[in-house]
Amino acid sequence: IEEFCRADSTLGTAVMVGSFGTDLIHMFGTEEQKKEYLTKVIRGEWISSGAFTEPAHGSDITILDTTARQDGEHYVINGTKTLISNAPIADFTVVLCQAAPGEKYKQTLFIVKKGTKGFEASKIEGKMGIRASPIGEYSFSNVRVPPENLVGVEGMGFYHTLEFLDLGRVAVTIQAVGMAQGALDRAVKYAKEREQFGRRLVDFQVIRHKIADMAIQVEAARLLAYKAAWYVDQGRIIPELTSIAKTFATGIAIRVIDEALQIFGGYGYIADYDLERFYRDVRITPLYEGTSEIQKNVIAKSFLR
Repeated sequence: IEEFCRADSTLGTAVMVGSFGTDLIHMFGTEEQKKEYLTKVIRGEWISSGAFTEPAHGSDITILDTTARQDGEHYVINGTKTLISNAPIADFTVVLCQAAPGEKYKQTLFIVKKGTKGFEASKIEGKMGIRASPIGEYSFSNVRVPPENLVGVEGMGFYHTLEFLDLGRVAVTIQAVGMAQGALDRAVKYAKEREQFGRRLVDFQVIRHKIADMAIQVEAARLLAYKAAWYVDQGRIIPELTSIAKTFATGIAIRVIDEALQIFGGYGYIADYDLERFYRDVRITPLYEGTSEIQKNVIAKSFLR
């Protein structure tokens, strides 16, 4: 992810989110679900999505408007999900539904395939950045799903989703580091080539200090990202650490890309150069997989308990 986003912030993100939602099946799904869905995603035959956000519920998913009620041997899903990555092109989604009306944290996850009766997807246009990754809205109108489509433990979907998001935050952290490094690479190259007042930009101390500060920030963000990723490799997900890493790295990435664009001057503001696109793409990183404000709540709760 880091190297893809370093080379191209837009396509790197598209590669990263192509399998979004499948970690829920990998972490909590049955062997039959893994065989049916994960193998097709791994082969590149299917694209997936995860549906959590609703028009009235973004950061707060403790209670939802999308419901799933049992009707005989099936579950019936009704509701709307919005701002869903891959929604217009996904072959299936893992959707979080309210299992007990009005009761916080009582939710269940279900797999819903494209083409299921009553299940519709529409594209949301006019996105600021990461435009190679379409987003959209899902509509569920009396969508019937069999019990074998239930992911994890019934009524535990909220907690499954939190674990999934803790893991996803590591990926977003790495994404942000890659974007920041890509911007730094381009700024260094441009500063070595561009001349003003008879000197290369890199020969001005103010530019050299900008580059030094950018390098310090990127390396610090990378080390935090790698620490969080190392714990995941050891089979441990530490929520406060993933939140610290994501909050720091995404903030750093925005600052570094802003400075890189400043070094480019007016040229950085036009689409002929990558920085204009990096600038738009990076802005999503403090928003999805939990906003920076939500991350700070997680961090504070951990240190103050």
